[in-house]
Amino acid sequence: MAGQYPYPPHPPAGGGRRGFPWLAVLGSLALVLVLVVGVTVVLVLGKDDASKDRPSTSEALRERLLEGERAELPTTAEAEEAVPGYDYTAPISGVGVDDDLIIPATYDADAEDPWQGDPGKIEVYADQALTRPVPILILPDPASSAAEPHLAITPLGLKRSHITRRDGQVKGTLADLGTYWNLNPHVYVVQYLEPDGSKRARPLVTQVDFTAETPAPAQITSSVTPQGDAFLQWSRVPDATEYLVVLQQRKDSSLDDTVQVVGRTTDTNWSSAVTKKCLHSCTQNDLLKLTTVDASTMVTSPQLVPEKVDARLGVIAVVDRQPSVMTPIDFTGLAALPVRSDRKWDQGADLANRGLAALPSRFLYVSIEGSTRATGAFVDRAEVRRKGSDWEVPLRGQGTRLVDPVLIPAAAVDDIDAAVAAFNERAQGDYPPAGLSATTIVVRTDLPQQPSPELPPPDYPVFGSNELTRFIAGQLIAGSTAIDVSELAGQPGLPELQDALTEAVYQNPYALSYFDKFSFDGSVVHVESAFTQAEKQAHQKDIENAAKATVKDVIKDGMTVSEKVSALNRYLVDQADYDHTALASSPGKYRSDIPAQFRYAWETHGILVDHSGVCMSYAYAFHALAEEAGVESVVVTGELADGGGHAWNKVKVGGNWRAVDVTWNDPRGPWTPSTGTRYLMIRDAEFTGSALRSEDDDWMADAYLSQYPAR
Repeated sequence: MAGQYPYPPHPPAGGGRRGFPWLAVLGSLALVLVLVVGVTVVLVLGKDDASKDRPSTSEALRERLLEGERAELPTTAEAEEAVPGYDYTAPISGVGVDDDLIIPATYDADAEDPWQGDPGKIEVYADQALTRPVPILILPDPASSAAEPHLAITPLGLKRSHITRRDGQVKGTLADLGTYWNLNPHVYVVQYLEPDGSKRARPLVTQVDFTAETPAPAQITSSVTPQGDAFLQWSRVPDATEYLVVLQQRKDSSLDDTVQVVGRTTDTNWSSAVTKKCLHSCTQNDLLKLTTVDASTMVTSPQLVPEKVDARLGVIAVVDRQPSVMTPIDFTGLAALPVRSDRKWDQGADLANRGLAALPSRFLYVSIEGSTRATGAFVDRAEVRRKGSDWEVPLRGQGTRLVDPVLIPAAAVDDIDAAVAAFNERAQGDYPPAGLSATTIVVRTDLPQQPSPELPPPDYPVFGSNELTRFIAGQLIAGSTAIDVSELAGQPGLPELQDALTEAVYQNPYALSYFDKFSFDGSVVHVESAFTQAEKQAHQKDIENAAKATVKDVIKDGMTVSEKVSALNRYLVDQADYDHTALASSPGKYRSDIPAQFRYAWETHGILVDHSGVCMSYAYAFHALAEEAGVESVVVTGELADGGGHAWNKVKVGGNWRAVDVTWNDPRGPWTPSTGTRYLMIRDAEFTGSALRSEDDDWMADAYLSQYPAR
């Protein structure tokens, strides 16, 4: 979620696409398979694999449990259905990274061997969405009495077999990394049974927060460099002797070689560019791959099954060889990192007769999550070399370090300088920069240390799946510059602060916070607003007036929900136009590169008031109109398989969620029945062809994402 990052270009409004449709299909199919096939691969360690990670005997583990510190978990709920389908206990904080967790339980009280948590009994996850298992061992607690038996959950220590070796060297030691509590400082323990072994009405979740003697980096940001590399920055830890950039990649039930220390530095930043230089046809960011098989590989070997890699990235501070817990980095925003070129374009290209005119204006590449994506192609004249009877032309992708050397017969080129210039002009015109980026979370040291007073609730609609998100959203709408969330942060079932913040930004068209910059100071969110208070208030009033006037004009008494959605879609298609000029104003593909005079195109008032904007503004505008019309809706963000960040909406019709993409319904002109309704109240699976896409997790708090499928 954190950071700014470039996306490949956004297709023209109306869904037009220039070439290579089958590659988008393969990319999206691979992504779908990745998401579906990989869900249950790593839920439970098998007994054979577990033996590698156990102490030499069960008795040794029992001795450790007798000597170690422990924290008892509650067995009663403090919040029922805080997240739909789950109850939550009060969170447990301040648990040491070597401590054990104990649960009152009469079931399995006579177990002889350690086990790793079973579905339907006890599970431990690293995320509130309960999708990332944490390796553990469970055994009856020998320190408990027979009258009050407990089960003990103990973390696995990181062994040398867990840590990837490179060139015969172990990158990291036991002293560097500690236990799996160090790598997963926030875990969610799920109890499916009552202490007596009977099934609970709903699973009971306890959030446990771990701490170490060495402080962890308080803030960490991720971004993508103009060359397509991951760039991490974090706050300094006093007396830290070094920082470790740690990557966990688990493909199956084994823990061997699942942890890599990809960077060791005394600085407070790291770039994936140091892992490999890309001077010729090569790869980049390969170590961050989130799949074992990508779309291109499946073209030639369709029998292969892609497998999702459970990957977690973060930074550990080390003081006197004592590690902190890991400060994590979310892969959201890094999913489009390029890995290698996907050279399919030249199959049948007439290079011999057309020369550089036969080169494509788009550069296809495989990203770390396995999809085939696209970005603009370009040629650097200084890199073009004569090679015998051919010109060697390095074809490069914008926003990457990837290159495809292409041999073009010299006889097909009259003037190489003119040919390169003509190609670059055509490519730039065909493929402008992207239109959607991530919420900016920045590390700042010059912000006030005290929160500003809580502002009165705004008079505008406030959206949010949970109380924390709604509170943050209300303060953003009101114009707060330092939001104190101390009364809500850490309450049972509520999301993490950053998770709630990004939802607040994307789900609130009156917040006007898409270009804001944020920083965290404990339980305070500092806001550097892109608008002055007067500007924000003026825009909000314009949005409200436009929403009320539009709904009064197009929504009639007695309309059904679907009729209202159709009317709002038609109005926006008729009145608004996709703003290609604004999109082209961001040559660097970063939010900060967009001139202030074009920011309207990403905010609500762009489409709703000025009738011009990009996909984000279409989605915000529809969301504002839907609320005014009494239609339940959300903004959705994600990635097009054909390349590009995108935003659209979902609406609730007849108890079911349906997708609406007003941007792609807009055919650059008046509404027509054939084009204006193509992506109107459809299922997720009906986004086909060039409209294939995947959703990211920026737009909604993670624990609630599963509530919005359009099936």
